Amino acid sequence: MSFAEAADDTHEAIMGATYSALCEHGYARLTMQDIADEFDKSRSLLHYHYDTKEELLVTFLDRAIGWRRERLAESDAEAPLARLEEFVDRFVIEPGEESRETFALAITELRVQAAHNDQFREKLSARYEENVETIAEIVVDCVSAGVFRQVDPYETAHVMYTSLVGARTVQVTFGVERATYRMREGIARWVDRDLLTADHEVGEYQGGNFSKQ
Repeated sequence: MSFAEAADDTHEAIMGATYSALCEHGYARLTMQDIADEFDKSRSLLHYHYDTKEELLVTFLDRAIGWRRERLAESDAEAPLARLEEFVDRFVIEPGEESRETFALAITELRVQAAHNDQFREKLSARYEENVETIAEIVVDCVSAGVFRQVDPYETAHVMYTSLVGARTVQVTFGVERATYRMREGIARWVDRDLLTADHEVGEYQGGNFSKQ
């Protein structure tokens, strides 16, 4: 293994440990020791690369940007509406998914910190734009395929993404169970009422795809 490959492996291990620690502890209670406890190498190696929790999290946010686009690229779904369903489904947090709730809460805490932290704001803003761009590209494909009527892809994407983020924030901060699930149903109704062409329809969300093929 080359030095570069070893360095990449170490950074990937640190990012994985950071993710696990955030899921376990959230942002407010997270310490470098928590991350070190999830890291399968020495704590001194962790501190060699990062002096503070904030410095590490800036890198983590940078690595996290675009993960939904990458996951969709790995998907078997080819039809644009199916890809949109898959994107939306990833925001649904079912009761009992504690690690996903904790991680989503940690990201929400980072958004609050972004109001006063320029580096967090830069990374999270890029993450927002990346996800909006991903939805907009899918909407363009839906229009080209004759599934959606002519709509503004970026306006549609902004409305959809901010709605999903808002529902997830309400669920993890206020404990409103199934808020993301209900938002999923609401998006299905919106798609059915305002976006689909006359030849297509969607059904009520019941834990699977909302399209009727």
